[in-house]
Amino acid sequence: MIMKNKKTKYILIFLVLPVTIVLVVFLSMLIDEKKRAKDVANITEATDELSAEDRINQMLLAEYQKSQSTREFAEVSTEAPELTPEDEEYDDMIDGTDAEDMRGYGDALDDGLSAEEEAIIAEAEKEARKNSAGGINYGGITIVSSLNQVATNGQYVLNLTDAELNAPHPLLLQYDPRWATFPYGTGTMKSSACGPTCFSMVITGLTNISNASPPMVAVYSMNHNYYVRGAGTAHGLFLNGAADFGLYCNEISNNESEMKAHLDNGEQLILSVHYGNFTHSGAGHFIVIYGYDNNGFMVNDPGSYERSTRYWPYSIISGDINKIYALGRAR
Repeated sequence: MIMKNKKTKYILIFLVLPVTIVLVVFLSMLIDEKKRAKDVANITEATDELSAEDRINQMLLAEYQKSQSTREFAEVSTEAPELTPEDEEYDDMIDGTDAEDMRGYGDALDDGLSAEEEAIIAEAEKEARKNSAGGINYGGITIVSSLNQVATNGQYVLNLTDAELNAPHPLLLQYDPRWATFPYGTGTMKSSACGPTCFSMVITGLTNISNASPPMVAVYSMNHNYYVRGAGTAHGLFLNGAADFGLYCNEISNNESEMKAHLDNGEQLILSVHYGNFTHSGAGHFIVIYGYDNNGFMVNDPGSYERSTRYWPYSIISGDINKIYALGRAR
């Protein structure tokens, strides 16, 4: 009996115990390997995301350099004239039209703005023009505007400020002195580039891409034939161009609930609008909607700081809408 117990003991010591130790070591190594694989996957995913945005930044720089290599000949051989109010593409709302010009158009603007409202807006725009790093709050809407930048003595500035890059929905304006006279098609950013400026706002708000300023996106639009002479920017800039910036774009219906559902999903909307509350141009206009609350939709209008500091109820803007494009970050 004693001999049997000793034999069992030896079996446990020399056979079972080593096997158990090997199993424990193996399982431990397997767990560590899975953990390392997961860490590597996470690092790779983060690196891929960063490198994708780096590639897009490099693509935009290459597009700009390509445009500059041909611009000198184009400017010497066919000087692009400034557009006038009679030109088809000209949007007079961009060039000084204010609430007085809208009197009598639409129930919402029958009486224009009150003197008190005009004073509040004037003060808000004055504050926005200061060279500050942050935004201002107007009626519950936080504005981070490109008007934070001072005039640049005719020199084009192709980059955005840190405040604009970090804002979830920066307001970028066609008439910003950094790029107002930058060529776009047969006109300039100020006269014709509402489409690229809207696209720039959405790209900058939804991604970490740093080079998608309005003039850089305008160059991309021209190089890819999204600018159509006599008509402005083709809607393909958003529908087809979104993928080049790590975004998706879908056309949605002119429906308040559907618009809000897409905004709730973290998307931003680019609206094509015709003559009405946002433009007096027969060629139409593009605006961005980035949020809403009980007061209405929050708009970034590249042609007007004033219109971007107001809430817009669906009942007012629904009749202006031609097309709506919902853009979000591709997973």
